[in-house]
Amino acid sequence: MLHYLTRLTLIVFGFVAAILAASLFLNALLIGSSEWAGGDATFYYLTIPAFAAAIGYSVFVPAAIIIVYAELTAWRDWLFYTIGGAAASVIIIVWKWRPQTEDVSTFAAILATGIIGGFVYWMVSGRTAGLFDNARAS
Repeated sequence: MLHYLTRLTLIVFGFVAAILAASLFLNALLIGSSEWAGGDATFYYLTIPAFAAAIGYSVFVPAAIIIVYAELTAWRDWLFYTIGGAAASVIIIVWKWRPQTEDVSTFAAILATGIIGGFVYWMVSGRTAGLFDNARAS
């Protein structure tokens, strides 16, 4: 039972780390492409938690499906998580944002943000995926 609680805690910690890294990356892209690049950095630090909350809220369901699948199949490949992060970001773009124009730079930024989030999740939690696989081994 302790193994399952530890694994669940690690999954939640990995998800939080992934959305914080995705928020940091998205903020760096947005601020780097604007006139704020050399300006006041306080605004930059204040928007990271706000973007993280918005990203976490938006991507929770697709990410949960990917995480549950990875845990049940004990999938530990970094490429699976980065593609999963990209897929979750595409789902969010199409489902919630519904782009009316062909804004390729915004699409690419959100896609790259999903890839970063998926990779960070793999670094924190995905490398040891396999809720049931690890329990049988011990």
